[in-house]
Amino acid sequence: MALHLYGIVDAETSLPDDLVGRADAPVRTVADEGLAVLVSDVDEDRRVGRSDLLAHAHVLERLAETSTVLPIRFGMLMPDEDTVRVELLGPQGEHSAALLRAFAGHVQLTVTTRYDEDEALREVLRRDPELREAGAASDLAARMRVGEAVAAGLEELRVDDADRVLQRLAPHARAVAFNEVRDAYTVSSVALLVDRDLRSALDVAVADLRDELGPRIQVRYVGPQPPYAFLDSVETEASAWA
Repeated sequence: MALHLYGIVDAETSLPDDLVGRADAPVRTVADEGLAVLVSDVDEDRRVGRSDLLAHAHVLERLAETSTVLPIRFGMLMPDEDTVRVELLGPQGEHSAALLRAFAGHVQLTVTTRYDEDEALREVLRRDPELREAGAASDLAARMRVGEAVAAGLEELRVDDADRVLQRLAPHARAVAFNEVRDAYTVSSVALLVDRDLRSALDVAVADLRDELGPRIQVRYVGPQPPYAFLDSVETEASAWA
């Protein structure tokens, strides 16, 4: 058996009694010098599946509902509690404590917006009616030019809609980070660092955004989460974000 590591919290953090991790093993803490690592026992030879990834995320998100937690990348195993104290909490303790202070009272919420493909294409054609007529061309070169024009129109639409999403949500966040957009029909994926006590204002803004965007854009709202997107940008000594 080994210990699977989930994240780092203040040593005074209380865990839910029913908190379980990989393979439904109870999650506990290994504490030292005011910090604690969330761990559970795991068979080192256990085959890793999707359920393990989901369990790791669930532990972190469950803690993020009420406490500040620094996530540890999935897959970190250590043989015993002494190794956790010596190899993790010892050398990284000061930095981890500074991060916990910097993120105290804040959570990450992620808003991903994605087009309904048919609705998006209809909007592109509405903006440029000439494309609708050109789309009937039989010439291969002409059809290719139309395809390129539609792609350009879709990108222009995406930029406009991404700006609109940001304008509606950014005022409710302490900091904003952008996740990579990997396909033409994803408008944006925005991570927002929000004061936990003020989250309700963002909830309202997201609901209003759904109503405003209508059927053309689907809105996925996830959180609370640990501050995944902000760990590399925080200035720990000043407790401020770049």
